[in-house]
Amino acid sequence: VSTQSTGGKSNMRMPVNDNVPRQAVIVADSFNSRFKPITLERPRCLLPLANKPMIDYTLQHLINNGFNDLILLSCSFSSLIDKHIAESKYSEVNEDVTIRNKKLSPEKCRSLGDAMRELADEGSIRGPFILITGDLISNMDLRAAMEAHQLNKEKDKEAIMTCIMKKAMPGHPTRGLEDDVVVCLNPDTNRLLRLTNANAKRFDYDLDLFNSHEVMDFRYDLMNTYVIICEAHVPTRFSDHFDIQDMDSFIKGIIIDEEMSNETIYIHILQHSYAARVSNLRTYASISHDIINRWTYPIVPDNNSPPDDQYIYRQRGIYLPNSVRPYKAVIHQNTIVGSETTIDRNTEITDSVIGRKCEIGANVKITNSFIWDEVTVKNGCVIDNAVLCSGATVKQGTTVTSGCILSYDTVVGPDVVLKTGTRITVAGPRHMRNDSECSNDSEDTRCSDPDNYSETDALGPDHWGVIYCSDEDGDDSEGEESEHLEFNRKWYVKVPDFAEYDEISDSSDSTPVPSDAEPDVEAGFYAEVCDSFKSGYAMHKDIDNILIEVNASKHAYNVSVADQLMHSTRALLELCPEVKEFPKYVDYFGPMFIKLAKDRDSQMVILDEIQTWALERSRVADTQKILHILYNEDVLDESNILEWAESCDEEISQSIAKFVVWLQEAEEETSSDSD
Repeated sequence: VSTQSTGGKSNMRMPVNDNVPRQAVIVADSFNSRFKPITLERPRCLLPLANKPMIDYTLQHLINNGFNDLILLSCSFSSLIDKHIAESKYSEVNEDVTIRNKKLSPEKCRSLGDAMRELADEGSIRGPFILITGDLISNMDLRAAMEAHQLNKEKDKEAIMTCIMKKAMPGHPTRGLEDDVVVCLNPDTNRLLRLTNANAKRFDYDLDLFNSHEVMDFRYDLMNTYVIICEAHVPTRFSDHFDIQDMDSFIKGIIIDEEMSNETIYIHILQHSYAARVSNLRTYASISHDIINRWTYPIVPDNNSPPDDQYIYRQRGIYLPNSVRPYKAVIHQNTIVGSETTIDRNTEITDSVIGRKCEIGANVKITNSFIWDEVTVKNGCVIDNAVLCSGATVKQGTTVTSGCILSYDTVVGPDVVLKTGTRITVAGPRHMRNDSECSNDSEDTRCSDPDNYSETDALGPDHWGVIYCSDEDGDDSEGEESEHLEFNRKWYVKVPDFAEYDEISDSSDSTPVPSDAEPDVEAGFYAEVCDSFKSGYAMHKDIDNILIEVNASKHAYNVSVADQLMHSTRALLELCPEVKEFPKYVDYFGPMFIKLAKDRDSQMVILDEIQTWALERSRVADTQKILHILYNEDVLDESNILEWAESCDEEISQSIAKFVVWLQEAEEETSSDSD
């Protein structure tokens, strides 16, 4: 596995003793129903997050941190996990790294406790190990946590675990309400004294707790990442107590029940790293937008895309691969578009993730949504705050409203408006299936005749699938409080842009955002280019000196040549409040752009950015004059303008029509003269 980062940061590798394997146990099952009906057909760890399966983030994180013996615990759809590992880059990892998928029986394994007991029976744990979930997204360096655990062990021989927690204020969008806890700890040692579910109606603390500790901190600003450094005998503790089913119960048993153990647990608090679990659809949306907005750096799409179709990060959080050139559509901020996806004219996409090989029709509006691979959206549709799983089809004129989920291969429409929160599946309603997400891989989960079920008329005449009946999720295996269920169904939480961050972080009424994330590299570079252009023009600097400044900023921020040219084009355009002033700026900066844009691809970057800027700034009418000036100053070649004009936005095409005809006639005259 390549661990090189294109973002300019060093890798987070821990020194590894070749004779001592660093083991990690990855719990691939969620043991709850928060992602149904999607997880009736695939495990949560294989669901795409920013167009990459969740389990890949976890595996890469562990390998980057030097772990070389990775054990997956899976019972739901184990064969799909095997297939994914075999077909991914992880099948070709270094021979020193092993990845094993321990398949657990769905009938016997119904909880984390059951999985840990089977792990104990296998006897494969040889020393301290990391316990982690398959839905964790993190850029943390585990070295500090490992060292803290070792120090705890040296001072306290009874230390059995160190739980890694992250500072996150109440209401933080990545803080799952189901796992909300109040932490009581010794502030001097970080020993965990009590862990209480914040959803409880009352908190009970025994008097002995206060008599035994002179000072205690009660904290409601910590989020449990469920990354836990464990001693080798932790799985056997689960075997000793068959009534323990989840990690919170295990922790409470260790720190409260003296009959269970005299052992101790400590916590390690992350200070300057990102870590969050995709525990429900609300955190799925929040973490997706954190990735897009680069809070998770270096775990960002342009560092994780396949080498044959690399994402290019553009201004305002837009990620497009080389194979996608949506000239006739408008791609707004905070959006990812996967490779080989086609987007027709007059379509607008905002704050969304579009998967690979999708077909998006004309006059479509997609907002705050997650569209996975090979989805078809026909003309005139509106998708707002929804999840469309792979293979889903939305027929012409259909509106998919807030909170809707279209599971795999479902079809809706044409010309219907789905009710808010509708969830559709071809796997059959819940009351006809085993209620656990754990299911045999061989089980046929497809419903043979969806029309046999009720309430399908609202899905349109050509629909395929049934409305998923969940009984309001009242039987969730982790027992969420009913007052939080409605909030979790409203899963979309808009993550503020960087420009808004300072204002938001000072407001007590606003939704918090990550406080320790990597700064926006592209925004910083663009700001410096703008400063160089403005000061250089005002002071009449030599153009070569301005180019040196821009190149220095490029290397400092480690941006690509294409991004350098894109941001430079934007900076030049923004200098001109009126198009009549454009010639004097091009006369000054033109020689620099001629040096930067000598080939076809570079000039296409300039043309694309002019189009984007014109549509955003409502300056379409100025496009023809801008192109003409750049052509006259030899910044843009005639052949490249004509090629680009064939597939540009329709509104842009109309505005430059006369200029294009003039270029074509000039080309014909030149050809005749040469003959």
